[in-house]
Amino acid sequence: MLKGAKRRAEKLKVPGGDVLTSGGEAGACYSFRVDELLDVLDVLGRPTGEVVWKSEAHRRGLFHRCFHCWVAGEDTGGPYLLVQRRAAAKDTWPGCLDVTAAGHLQSGEESLAGGLRELEEELGLQVEPGRLVPLGTRRIEQEIPQGCDREFHDVFLLLDGTPPQDLRLQEGEVEAVLRIELGDVEALGAGVPAREYARGGVSDTRVHLSDFVPNEDDYLRRVAGAARRVLAGEDPGRIY
Repeated sequence: MLKGAKRRAEKLKVPGGDVLTSGGEAGACYSFRVDELLDVLDVLGRPTGEVVWKSEAHRRGLFHRCFHCWVAGEDTGGPYLLVQRRAAAKDTWPGCLDVTAAGHLQSGEESLAGGLRELEEELGLQVEPGRLVPLGTRRIEQEIPQGCDREFHDVFLLLDGTPPQDLRLQEGEVEAVLRIELGDVEALGAGVPAREYARGGVSDTRVHLSDFVPNEDDYLRRVAGAARRVLAGEDPGRIY
């Protein structure tokens, strides 16, 4: 972290730690949840040197950086993509389907370091950095109840054969993971079969594109194509 940014972060800290829970002004949009410090970016994704709470970044519509990792695999049923069901208590898009593992990069945190942290926290996966396949950086702007979410997503793909039922899902963040056949990802609009793995067991279900966190850039189809190329031993290229 830059010295100036570090000084600003220290000024934002609350007594006893570097996170803020309910009861503080900066965390007003995150009642009973942990807030965290983020580096503010400009419209081109460059650090501005400003450090703010995540809640403030959303309230003011400030650009910040996130990590996205899609997990794909292949078993006797064929190639598949894993997606997560967001916990019902999440501030944004509760209960919606989303990227397999994702999270905000904390102030001063590099993308790979933050990504490996998120994979272990959300799924219980300990991964060597070289296994992550970079797919590019995605820029999004979305209206959310707390304000406007403006983010740069560093997108990665991970091929991993861990059985979905063996993943350790982070309580309060990840409700379940769903296995969707790779060929079905492109037909989500019509509804496709999926297998859902939650703490309470395994069940068969159907999912539609409307079940996912909204996106207008064909995100899922791009990721599915990249996963198919990697599984075939090809270079996926950058999808962003």
